[in-house]
Amino acid sequence: MTKRYLVVLLSIILGLFMWSCSEPEEDDTTAPAAPTNLVSNPNESVDGKAYISWVAPADDDVVLYRVYRDTDTGSFSEISSSSETFYTESGLNYDIAYSYKVTAEDDSGNESAFSNTVVVTPYNQFSPATPTGLEISARNIEADGLINVELSWVANTESDFAYYKIFKSATTPSFLPNNDSYLDSVTSIFYEDEDIVPGNTYHYRVVAYDLGGFDSDPTLVVSDTPLEVPQLTRPAHQEEGVSQLPTFEWTNVNMAVKYKIGVKESSQGANIWEEEVLATSETSMSITYPSDATTPLEANTRYFWIIEGYSQDTGEVNVYSSVNYFRTQ
Repeated sequence: MTKRYLVVLLSIILGLFMWSCSEPEEDDTTAPAAPTNLVSNPNESVDGKAYISWVAPADDDVVLYRVYRDTDTGSFSEISSSSETFYTESGLNYDIAYSYKVTAEDDSGNESAFSNTVVVTPYNQFSPATPTGLEISARNIEADGLINVELSWVANTESDFAYYKIFKSATTPSFLPNNDSYLDSVTSIFYEDEDIVPGNTYHYRVVAYDLGGFDSDPTLVVSDTPLEVPQLTRPAHQEEGVSQLPTFEWTNVNMAVKYKIGVKESSQGANIWEEEVLATSETSMSITYPSDATTPLEANTRYFWIIEGYSQDTGEVNVYSSVNYFRTQ
């Protein structure tokens, strides 16, 4: 009897299980309640940012919130979604009132009605930081079309950053960034000034501006000179019968700090000998080919020589001389 009872009971349980599996679960079509108490934090809604937060609905199947914004046009558009109950937007203008409202969405894709609306008008609190890492590099390399002064610096990170102004003086490093010294405005961290004359020294400062019109303190002044082209005087171009230990001489150009001489076996070849020479106050510079050079000059052989000029004690060439050749005796 007991055995028959257990068989009947197991059959009933199996039947109920099969019935529950065969009945499809109905789709969830009920939207969650709307988020409530949407507010803006005035201490966070500064310098081009809007910070809003809200209270989650009681529904336990909410997976995200959709953020809608109106830029004072009367029409809301979705701008973002978040699984958190707060949202921050950056890079906003100070002359626009931004309206926000949010909805909740459950794991079945049902979206709630809108929350209340909050209006945020960011205000400008802090000036941007002074740009950092300002570097300068002048060049007078006509063959490459590079006759300019190049500036570069590190980007500002303020959320309301707008642009940089570049100021220039061609006469003195002690100048103020004002209308008289204003050169250009850029949003990049790179600038090339091509309005230059080789031999003249140029001075620059950079100021950052934010969307509210606040400006940073100016950078320190950086200066550099696109050097004039050194003239090769000895050995003369195409000179014959030159010593196998020649003395090379060239003009010393204004504001050069050092030179590099290179001697080659062909005009486009690699240097077989090179040497750096610090600039002096003399009108000309010279150096003699060393007797212990790794590659001695051979008799009755044509060689080429060139001078590189540097306006800073760095590895970047400012100017090249022409390439002259001579023949040893």
